[in-house]
Amino acid sequence: MTARRIDADALLDLATEMLRAEVLPALAPEQRYAGAMIANALEIARRALAEEVEAAEWSLLDSLYEEGEGSTAQLARDIRADTLPKGKAADIAEALRTLLIAELRVRNPRFLASRGIGG
Repeated sequence: MTARRIDADALLDLATEMLRAEVLPALAPEQRYAGAMIANALEIARRALAEEVEAAEWSLLDSLYEEGEGSTAQLARDIRADTLPKGKAADIAEALRTLLIAELRVRNPRFLASRGIGG
């Protein structure tokens, strides 16, 4: 059995949808505004997290390939084939670290905290 990777974007969408469809209507009228604010905050957080990861990924790819031409799959192939520019190894490693941290902020922030890496 393979573990299914949880998509943070889909998880936040589901939580927001359930909040709006099931929880908000059940709240007392004086609590609905607070519930709507929470739903909006979830949507904002989802967009912000997605943008951070995407920006880190594009920054890395654009530093190695013609703008818009690279992909993480291509980068993986180039790393395995050892075809990346030799003088950029430290920069590539740092960019991969930045991308990994951005992903972990979404997928496993407790891991970062356990390593003393701030968010």
